Amino acid sequence: MPRFTVYYNDRPIKAYDFSDATITIGRLPENSISIPNMGISRRHTRIEIDSNHKYVLSDLNSLNGTFINNKKIKQAQLNNGDKISIGKYTIVYEEPVEAPLPAKPRAVLYAGPVPPAPAPEEHALPQVNHEARATKPPDATPAETQTAVLIETNKHVVHKLDKKVTSIGSDESDDIFVSGFMIGKEQAVIEFEGDEVWIKSRKFGSKFRVNGHKTNNHQLYHKDRIEIGSSTFRYMENE
Repeated sequence: MPRFTVYYNDRPIKAYDFSDATITIGRLPENSISIPNMGISRRHTRIEIDSNHKYVLSDLNSLNGTFINNKKIKQAQLNNGDKISIGKYTIVYEEPVEAPLPAKPRAVLYAGPVPPAPAPEEHALPQVNHEARATKPPDATPAETQTAVLIETNKHVVHKLDKKVTSIGSDESDDIFVSGFMIGKEQAVIEFEGDEVWIKSRKFGSKFRVNGHKTNNHQLYHKDRIEIGSSTFRYMENE
């Protein structure tokens, strides 16, 4: 499926993989790609699949317009690598790459005599690398050992939890972006503490919901449902 990666000041913010026939971009949270910035219209751009199975982008009479590769457009077909600019944000469109089929093995004909197999060595012993056995591998970091993810269920976006502390909030610097009433920078964090994973509020008096219950501090378990602002997540671990 195609991928749309949102950038701000050349910094990637979030990547979206879609299989939908229609994708919308705008400031409102119900858009497929929601960017809560005043330079972006509430419903800024629509992308649809045409009869040739190509994505076609249409500007929805936005105030600041839509640009593809620095050219202002009303409607245009998207090609792999196109850069869509709306406001101060850039969205890079990438088409899926089909893996080539493996080549079939070719038979090799040998017309000469078959050489005899070498005689086994009766007293050969396996070589042991004592130096390698004595070397202890370095301790793995949380990013290398953890395989947990947050799945943003209302947008079908997967966020990999590959840091010791992952921030959730409405600021561009947050690792996972959420919007909503009274949602600010670093509204909450997901933190690895040994073998445990916790979600914690960073705002005084602020709470979120886990499995329907309000809390400000919760140890996460497989398939926990998290609600913060206008976003709903599912915490998943590899089983």
